[in-house]
Amino acid sequence: MKTTVTLATLLLAGSASCALAKPDCTVDALNALHVAGVHVTEATPTTATAATPAHCAVQGTIDTKGDNAPPGSARFLVQLPDAWQQRFFLMGVGGNAGTLTPSVNATDRVSALGKGYAVIVQDSGHVGNGTDAGWLRTPDGKPDRAKMVDFMYRAAHDVTVTGKRFVQAYYAAPVQHAYFDGCSTGGRMAMMEAERYPTDFDGIIAGDPAMDYHSTLLRFAVEKAALSSQAAYLSPETLRTVDKIVTAKCDAIDGATDGLVQNPTACPIKASDLICHAGNTTDCLSPEQVQVLQDYTSAVRDRHGHALYPGWAITNLSGPRGASYWSLGETAPNLSQPEAPWGDDTNAAPRGWTFARQALSFWMGMGPQQSMLGLDVDPKTNTVGDKLVAALDKTYGPAETKNPAKLLPFIQQGRKLIFYHGTSDPAIPAARTILFYNDLAQALHGVAKTQASVRLFLVPGMQHCSGGIGPDQFDTLSAIEAWVEHGKAPDAIPASTKSDSTAPHSLPLCPYPQQARYTGTGKLTDAANWACAAATK
Repeated sequence: MKTTVTLATLLLAGSASCALAKPDCTVDALNALHVAGVHVTEATPTTATAATPAHCAVQGTIDTKGDNAPPGSARFLVQLPDAWQQRFFLMGVGGNAGTLTPSVNATDRVSALGKGYAVIVQDSGHVGNGTDAGWLRTPDGKPDRAKMVDFMYRAAHDVTVTGKRFVQAYYAAPVQHAYFDGCSTGGRMAMMEAERYPTDFDGIIAGDPAMDYHSTLLRFAVEKAALSSQAAYLSPETLRTVDKIVTAKCDAIDGATDGLVQNPTACPIKASDLICHAGNTTDCLSPEQVQVLQDYTSAVRDRHGHALYPGWAITNLSGPRGASYWSLGETAPNLSQPEAPWGDDTNAAPRGWTFARQALSFWMGMGPQQSMLGLDVDPKTNTVGDKLVAALDKTYGPAETKNPAKLLPFIQQGRKLIFYHGTSDPAIPAARTILFYNDLAQALHGVAKTQASVRLFLVPGMQHCSGGIGPDQFDTLSAIEAWVEHGKAPDAIPASTKSDSTAPHSLPLCPYPQQARYTGTGKLTDAANWACAAATK
């Protein structure tokens, strides 16, 4: 399969070796290519090193337009290797975007340029720090429609189309294959590309995707419960205690006591099981702490009982990028100032709290004066009022990618999609991606038919996009490339922990609903002694 965006004149020129002379790696030479919508501002020839091949690093802007929004502009950075293999690789960005820092599988990011890919990243049409959402509003407080639409879907698509033209003009040869890779918001961008623009990419990798902004409602409920009293605070030390209890109870369920809970949904421990009883005040939780953990691990619902968003897993809550970092705070909140319980330093607040405040102030337009604790959210029942749900749906609807039917045109064209998600992700519950995949399988009349085009790989013990105690080093780019270009579907993806891991491990990631099972002989930490099999229940 070849990507549909090519230049007729280039189809007659060039070859896989791209032997034709390329322009000089200078601003003037690249702008002289006269690719409409591209404005190069920096160009740096980069010599080869042990880790990086020789390439031209280019920065600039690409015009965005259309979709019933004013024109906009997206910054981009593209690395153009001297030894190009006619492949195009766009990387997603995370959070509220605004940077040229990719949010992507680290192994893929490091390897793409060396594989001969033209590697590009864009900022989604605005400048920001990845957390702040103030860019959504004009100085008079009105929505900035251009930046909003760019963030939702337009910038990634326009940079893809125009970026391909720029790459093809530089090499005087066509792009043969195009791939997208992103995690978190980058994962949502990946899904949006597959849904809205099914001809942009031959293969797409969507990691821990932020497909459904009902996650914001779950954050509202958890934060409100966590700020209900000083006794509700779950410290990092307390979370380590919970991890110890949960792992001791659930590690062996998958057939191997190796420190990894392969399938958190099979773990029977509930928050209420951890409450302190009379005479016991160690290795247990206060009633207020139980309430927070119960909200954290349970689905948030509307007042009619309908599930809006699943809860997080109870496994692997601790660690540098665990539940403390995302939701509960590395330090106890100051309840004397409940709307700024970690002070004015946004870096001190849990990331989930900051995103929730940004959602209220800028996305939903309620302003910084809106009280978080005054929201129509009941943490005792984990329910949210209808008006709040409707307001969030109206705001985020166009940015969501939760309808499996919208993937059908992409699938029907024979293109391929790999999902992956850390089972202990404290930012976006893996349960949401599992629900989506199950819905997709129903729409496609079975898992077997779904796996012909779309596969989901759950990563045990991994937190958000990386980190945690699980094996977070794996190569999805080679897997999607082999699937697209050679028809070899990934039946397993080798994974391992980082070299400095305190719990070294390697094992295969298996296509859902399978999971890795220990064969019963050999070292538990060696992937050779594991095989994909039916999941434990």
